[in-house]
Amino acid sequence: MAKDSDYKFSLQFEELKLIGLDIPHFAADLPMNRCKNRYTNILPYDFSRVRLVSMNEEEGSDYINANYIPGYNSPQEYIATQGPLPETRNDFWKMVLQQKSQIIVMLTQCNEKRRVKCDHYWPFTEDPIAYGDITVEMLSEEEHTDWVYRNFRICYADEVQDVMHFNYTAWPDHGVPTTNAAESILQFVQMVRQKSAKSKGPMIIHCSAGVGRTGTFIALDRLLQHIRDHEFVDILGLVSDMRSYRMSMVQTEVGCPLSSLQCGCIMRPVSCFSAACLCPLTVVPPEHLSKQLWVETFKFSSSL
Repeated sequence: MAKDSDYKFSLQFEELKLIGLDIPHFAADLPMNRCKNRYTNILPYDFSRVRLVSMNEEEGSDYINANYIPGYNSPQEYIATQGPLPETRNDFWKMVLQQKSQIIVMLTQCNEKRRVKCDHYWPFTEDPIAYGDITVEMLSEEEHTDWVYRNFRICYADEVQDVMHFNYTAWPDHGVPTTNAAESILQFVQMVRQKSAKSKGPMIIHCSAGVGRTGTFIALDRLLQHIRDHEFVDILGLVSDMRSYRMSMVQTEVGCPLSSLQCGCIMRPVSCFSAACLCPLTVVPPEHLSKQLWVETFKFSSSL
């Protein structure tokens, strides 16, 4: 029965690959913008892409590889973006300032397994650094076991904005993580949500490509809010919705944080929920959808 449910889920996840194939991304394909994309196969849709405001009217000056993603509270609650490149870090800070974002969530290290995943786009010390016309100062840095919390102050002309930077540094490799790793991810997501209560602007989320771990984080954040008010979850529906705004969100079935959901509704259950796999929309008490199920069934994306 479990294998049959796994097979059904795999078929449904395969169908997600069809989402977005007909959505244009012409701006990303312009010759002057191709060098701004970290990966040639992860490109922002035109209709949902973030547009930079620039005094320069040259074609492509408004481009950054980033998309608005709807959340539980607003239609532009998140911005999913790639890890900045050396060539795009000035544009990244311009986006932060123009969107008035006060939270950045970084879900990768700059280098992992001898591969460059993201540019070190912030100052190494407390000395302010100019990124184009924007000056960034690191006010504080606190190192924790699995993440680093930084406070930045960004300045442009007479405009000053404080930004919180949450950098998760312990993302697990492929496969099912330990209980401690799953709890750590959940704690991180919940901490960021609490800090965001009084923040303004979209929450900017990035990993390397801005789809795998980024999609995982957004899905968890949305679902943890959803289950407070509802008695069901539709994970495949959520992933489908995210992919209609940015391609490849929650990149692979193995990478889906909730990939153990069967029939598009509920996570691969612990023993008491085994029968729930059989129906396409299962009502499960929210209290059972929090810690125990998340811990037992997490699978993470670490490829991008």
